[in-house]
Amino acid sequence: MVKLKKDNSAEQKILAAAKKVFTTKGMAGARMQDIADEAGINKALLHYYFRDKDRLFEVVFLEEAQRFFPKINSIFQADVPLLKN
Repeated sequence: MVKLKKDNSAEQKILAAAKKVFTTKGMAGARMQDIADEAGINKALLHYYFRDKDRLFEVVFLEEAQRFFPKINSIFQADVPLLKN
């Protein structure tokens, strides 16, 4: 059995396209075809990397959350007041 190796650059292109489409259209308004068009690939390849829209959204959300939450955490742990009186 021959195993296909996934192309990291294609996956990154898909994630960037998905982030853009999800940001502009929201989860409900985004279609897999929109994301494939934005990434410049066919929908079959998109489904090869990410089986469905829910999985793709989860990956994009978690990627963004990993960048966002450490910044928020450092603000809450800082020894400065959150609000000025």
